[in-house]
Amino acid sequence: MSTFYDRFLARRGALRSVLCVGIDPDPAAIPNSDSGIEGTFSFLREIIQATAPYACAYKPNVAFFEVLGPAGWDLFGRIVQCIRREAPEALIVADAKRGDLANTARFYAETFFKTYNCDGLTVNPYMGMESLAPYDQFSDRGVFALCLTSNPGAIDFQMQGSPPLFEQVARSVQERNAITRNYWMVAGATRDADSLSRIKSIAPSVPLLIPGVGAQGGELAVVLRNCGADVLVNASRSILYAYKEHSGVSRGEAAARSAKNVVDEMRSLLSF
Repeated sequence: MSTFYDRFLARRGALRSVLCVGIDPDPAAIPNSDSGIEGTFSFLREIIQATAPYACAYKPNVAFFEVLGPAGWDLFGRIVQCIRREAPEALIVADAKRGDLANTARFYAETFFKTYNCDGLTVNPYMGMESLAPYDQFSDRGVFALCLTSNPGAIDFQMQGSPPLFEQVARSVQERNAITRNYWMVAGATRDADSLSRIKSIAPSVPLLIPGVGAQGGELAVVLRNCGADVLVNASRSILYAYKEHSGVSRGEAAARSAKNVVDEMRSLLSF
């Protein structure tokens, strides 16, 4: 049975890319012609088809789907199936940031890994490592623990203490990953290079999912020079809504151009 990391290595090598395309369908940003459930699906399908040659992974953000109620959950399932059709080897990471006691976390794990058949899930470890125990049963899936997030409010808790709380999380995840081999961590691209380096020095065997490149202002070169190729670098709005910056081309072509630009830079910075 291949692990999440095995499939990541295969996809990374085939595409020479560590791009993760975020799927955040904000109704206010989607073209008016694509309003409603079916319009949103059509828009996202076009983006997925166009970015399939560049995307190592896709990261649908669950919040943008569940706000729509039962129809949104159905849409989420359809998008997972769409990615399976259009980019069969791409990894699918559900961005849900779930964090709860073990007896509840068990059902979160089954929801995303069994019901929706996602390859990975973002989780919040701040209730303690016991809350992550149910995910250990899914050794073929990726468990992405929040470590140091990209938002300004990360300083309120994650960067407090001696050592800072995010370093304690990194150390605990490193220890857990030595046993289970299915953990990743989330570290924001908007953080300084020293913080990223500290995370890698504390948890050298744990790959990173790095949001914040693109619209949030994170610098790809800084990320890759400090973290290497064992990463998934997420870009959401800068690809999904690239049509706003590229006049005269289709939405899919605009997304493909944006994705290609990111991947070209990745190839110039990494040896695949």
